[in-house]
Amino acid sequence: MSSPAVIYSQGRTAQKYRILGINVEGNDLQSGTDKNAIITNSGLKVGDEISLPGEETRQAIQRLWSLRIFSDIQILIENKVKDGVYLLIKVKEYPRLVKYELKGRDNISESDIKKKISLTDGQILTPDDINRVKNNIKNLYEEEGYPLTEIKTETIIQDSTKPNQVNLIITIEEGPRVKIKKIYFTGNKAFDDGDLISEFKDTKENKWWKFWSTPRFEKKKFEADKNLLTQFYRKKGYLDAEILSDSTWYSDDKKNIYIQINLREGEQYKIRTINWEGNTVYSSETLNERLGFLPGMIYDEEKFEKNLKGNEDQSDVASLYLDNGYLRFNLDPEIKRVGNDSLDITIHIYERNQFRIGHVDIRGNTKTRDNVIRRELFTRPGDYFSRALIIRSLRQLAQLNYFNPERLRPDTRLVDDETVDLVYEVEEKSSDNVNASIGYSGAFGVTGMLGFTINNFDISDPLQGGAGQILNFDWQFGEGARFRTFTLSFTEPWLNQHPTTLGLSIYDTRQRFGWDLQQTGVSVRYGRRLSWPDNYSRADWVLRFQRYDIRDNGGSLYYDIGKSNQISITQTLSRNSTDSPIFPTTGSSFSFSTEISGGPFLPGNVDYHKWLLSAEWYIPLFNSSRIVLYASNLFGYLDGFKKDSKIPPIEYFFMGGTGLGYVSTTVLRGYEDRAVGPMNNFNQEQGGRVLNKQTLELRFAVTINPVPIYLLAFAEGGNVFRDIKHTDLFDLKRSYGVGARLLIQPLGMIGFDYGYGVDDVFPKDGKPDGWKFHFQFGRGF
Repeated sequence: MSSPAVIYSQGRTAQKYRILGINVEGNDLQSGTDKNAIITNSGLKVGDEISLPGEETRQAIQRLWSLRIFSDIQILIENKVKDGVYLLIKVKEYPRLVKYELKGRDNISESDIKKKISLTDGQILTPDDINRVKNNIKNLYEEEGYPLTEIKTETIIQDSTKPNQVNLIITIEEGPRVKIKKIYFTGNKAFDDGDLISEFKDTKENKWWKFWSTPRFEKKKFEADKNLLTQFYRKKGYLDAEILSDSTWYSDDKKNIYIQINLREGEQYKIRTINWEGNTVYSSETLNERLGFLPGMIYDEEKFEKNLKGNEDQSDVASLYLDNGYLRFNLDPEIKRVGNDSLDITIHIYERNQFRIGHVDIRGNTKTRDNVIRRELFTRPGDYFSRALIIRSLRQLAQLNYFNPERLRPDTRLVDDETVDLVYEVEEKSSDNVNASIGYSGAFGVTGMLGFTINNFDISDPLQGGAGQILNFDWQFGEGARFRTFTLSFTEPWLNQHPTTLGLSIYDTRQRFGWDLQQTGVSVRYGRRLSWPDNYSRADWVLRFQRYDIRDNGGSLYYDIGKSNQISITQTLSRNSTDSPIFPTTGSSFSFSTEISGGPFLPGNVDYHKWLLSAEWYIPLFNSSRIVLYASNLFGYLDGFKKDSKIPPIEYFFMGGTGLGYVSTTVLRGYEDRAVGPMNNFNQEQGGRVLNKQTLELRFAVTINPVPIYLLAFAEGGNVFRDIKHTDLFDLKRSYGVGARLLIQPLGMIGFDYGYGVDDVFPKDGKPDGWKFHFQFGRGF
């Protein structure tokens, strides 16, 4: 029998043959590669008529290549009989991996390297697989500052009886860790080297005083930083600035790397003229005001684009149109260079027609009623389309805390040339919780609260809910039997489908802190969202009736034994522009409340006025919604209308610890509960009439969904003073520390703070109060 003939040979003319038989050679039976499977995947069949050489065999080879099993494939003529042929498919398989082994690793953990090796025992091992592993490990080492790392691989046959099964040996030659010693620039005249280096995000020089960081050279991050550098020049008006070349070299010991970047700055461009074409709705002066550029100003490319098409505070030109119904509005800036350093800008406006809102549809709400959602929306049928009002509506829905904030999505659907339908997609989440709180004080033990809060209640259908009402029951306890309180409250936030709040609360409290006080009362709350100064503002009033029963004053002259009645009115003016009730990332919250009890206006024998001013700011950092700087100020003042006015002890200010299990107690971490403020001769807290507290926190959201986890670092200071005469606003008891919060429904917020009390407060021993651990259950931000 003659040897097989190669099908493809130069100059041969194709001839027609019928396939009489197909055989396979080279398949590895030990790995289970079946010859019938190879024949099937080739697409060739006995009895088929094919051309040799021809397209059929070429396609058959391509099909087999696509299996990624073989390193070599040939289709040969094994025998020829008249117009028929016997074909031989000759293959060579890639080896199969038995296991892989790492050698030479030292500075990076084996587990981290294995995460970059996407190999499994028994898989087919191709050259592409090996190269991918080498590149992944190489990139990992570069990220850790080892750009000189070499990766070598070797395949070894484990068993001579199984030549197609191999072990992969990965040898790592790490080399030294390389630091960026110096970055040089050439061609820069407008800015010095330090200005340019400061624009880099990751590529930094190694400085001795930056002991907390080690600048590493990573090619990918270096390329990204070069883009930041060109963006910086364009923000400064240098539109022709470019990086001509860059180079790197190592020190003799290979531990330091030097970088040189060669620049061409070009000329700085200024605006000569700005013209608007096509604008009929708004004047050129109005558009120029929005644009924020005038002739003679340096051309900032980034600012120009943002102020034209969309900036953070929505004060751009596009927002002016998109917030007034011009849904299909468009603009096209035309920038012409004049001379070497001037620009003539013509902005073509395509206003088109205004759109009104047709239908507003709600989708995805399985519990919350449509009307509860609609009443929070600022987009209503018949109104002109407004992007700003859509954004504000999403903020309102997020504040309800009924829905997953990451799944709140608006959609628009054009009906005709004048009408657009809006669709709000929501995803319900659990908003009710077992409002449980537990705090631990080293001096007094466990304090806390048990109860429930139904935030989306329906008094007409309690089991179903979804009407947006709030039902709350709380049982607070502290220090064994020294403190307990029961509260039951109900709130209707939208009375008669208007932004008017009506609430009722009844409560009973018993406290024994040197004194024995029982407090029973009922309060009615009325409030309304305001339209001035803006619709983030609201006003609330609380009418409260209380009965005090002081059975033991603990020997204090401040508290008279006996019963007393109190009628008080509290007015609160507030403004809240934050974006989330759980983890605010932007906006602010201000509150100013005044409470009057008795005095010249109200009956009862309790006589005082109380003032509270609170201000909070949330500032996102690094253009991230996960890193937030929080700052707050709290100031309180309490006094009687007369020198001998009767003020219940529960109305005084107290400070220290977690504040859990106590009333009128302001949190100050790093100190024991109620340890900050006036004390009597027996080291019992007396409370004060003036409160001052400042807080600064850096917050980081590790995850937002499905389980929010937040980390924080804080520094704060506060104090409570006996009266205004003894007040020193600079005398603050300071603390700092770290903490974490974890939101688990229906339990609420679980967290801890580990704070260091800088000052000597309790006990008075001449030393800082030191580290205190505050465990919290139910208290959030």
